[in-house]
Amino acid sequence: MGYYHLSMNHIHNIREGRVNLDLNQLRILIALDDERNITKAAKRLYVSQSAASHNLAKLRDRFNDPLFVRTSRGMEPTPFTKNMLPLLRQGVTNIERAAEMQSTFNPLTDAHTFYIGACDYFEFVAMPVLAESFAEKAPNVRLSIDINSEHVKMDRVESGWLDLHVGVDEPTPISQNFNRWEWLSDDYVAVVAKWRDIPDKLTTMEFASESQLHLPITSNASDVIDNWLQDQMLYRNIHMITQSYAIGGMISARTGLLFPVPVRVAELLTAMIPLKIIELPEGIPSLSLSIITHKLYDYQDSIQWLISEMLAFK
Repeated sequence: MGYYHLSMNHIHNIREGRVNLDLNQLRILIALDDERNITKAAKRLYVSQSAASHNLAKLRDRFNDPLFVRTSRGMEPTPFTKNMLPLLRQGVTNIERAAEMQSTFNPLTDAHTFYIGACDYFEFVAMPVLAESFAEKAPNVRLSIDINSEHVKMDRVESGWLDLHVGVDEPTPISQNFNRWEWLSDDYVAVVAKWRDIPDKLTTMEFASESQLHLPITSNASDVIDNWLQDQMLYRNIHMITQSYAIGGMISARTGLLFPVPVRVAELLTAMIPLKIIELPEGIPSLSLSIITHKLYDYQDSIQWLISEMLAFK
């Protein structure tokens, strides 16, 4: 009586290869069976409730079964889920044990790809230095950089698609499911074509009136400079927006547009392109960046090693 037969739809899905499962998706079934509540299950797995609900919806579609049904006693497993859970628990346990056996990361010998969500600053300033260091310290390690919106990156860190995210510090606190490390700060200057007749240091009014090139470092296209000017009821005269420091530097050299950038970026640009550095008015806040990881993944030796290497970058 307690035996549950697989339906023809279940069998068809499996034969067609449509039950292509992710370990983190399967964990939600175990957590739901223990907690009988989607919010508690999500908290236990260090994911948002929406992410947990999304994973459950995917599993329902793939198995063609409700899996868990809301009742007065909480989320109750369907007969299919009850039949599957013992095997599922054992399988997840075995996979986790196997992973623990190989959890020690040796950068000198191990082949590994790190997936990093980042802004253009990281790719332009830090990645060449890290690549040079990794060539010696971790010759089989590869870096894959994903430049997308801040919101998309955080979702991808939570889902495990990205190992970490390097972004602009936000005044609002992040979810307790994430860890944050302060990475570095960099003061702002500007670069401009060498042929421009312009003061070596600009006043606030001179800066606001200059025709400028802008690189948005956050997805909302504003930054600390815009916010600082707005506090003084001033606005920049932006003529062009770019998504690349290198391209912005070349445009500035040809057009004479003022290009505000962090100091490290300015030093690299002036070494490559006929530009000069201009000091900006006092009071403009520095660019502050931090590293964000997720508690569900960042305990791993490989990610801990990556974090330590990035924190050592100066």
